[in-house]
Amino acid sequence: MSKKPEIIVFAGPNGSGKSTVTRLAKVIDPYINADDIKRSTHCTDLEAAKLAEHLRNQAIDHKQSFTFETVLSTDRNLLLLKRAKEQGYFIRCIYVLTCNPQINVARVRSRVLSGGHDVPSDKIISRYHKALALLPDLISVCDICHIYDNSDEPTRIFKKRKDAFFFWENDLWSEEQIHDLTHC
Repeated sequence: MSKKPEIIVFAGPNGSGKSTVTRLAKVIDPYINADDIKRSTHCTDLEAAKLAEHLRNQAIDHKQSFTFETVLSTDRNLLLLKRAKEQGYFIRCIYVLTCNPQINVARVRSRVLSGGHDVPSDKIISRYHKALALLPDLISVCDICHIYDNSDEPTRIFKKRKDAFFFWENDLWSEEQIHDLTHC
């Protein structure tokens, strides 16, 4: 029996620390990231996003494993993951969030000061709430899903492994809040 193709997705609101966590984690090449595409080709954000989406769809069409990063504030990449799941993919997710969107706003401001890309504060806050609202749908499509709160140090608060769910409450997240967040 051959191994299923796999997608590793790093997801979470702008400024949560996805890129930092991604650098610490094992990834599957190719790593398809719109920010990297923009940096290497000097294209616009929209052009980079379209090219990244095309490359991800192309990988699925060819049953190739890959890794990508997303804010996941719309259902576009969620639909991509559902399509991959229907085609037999194993989906692993590391979701990075904070307990408050103002933390994300401050981090993006700090990133801009050190030469990183900007996102307007109102967009960060709007995307934060939209991304968290899509989290239950993301969890349902994943075979394995880890959620880390990165308000201070990355701390795992949730894990799904097949049909088993694990919850780790802390000073920022009660078990009830994690249940509300995940719908698990």
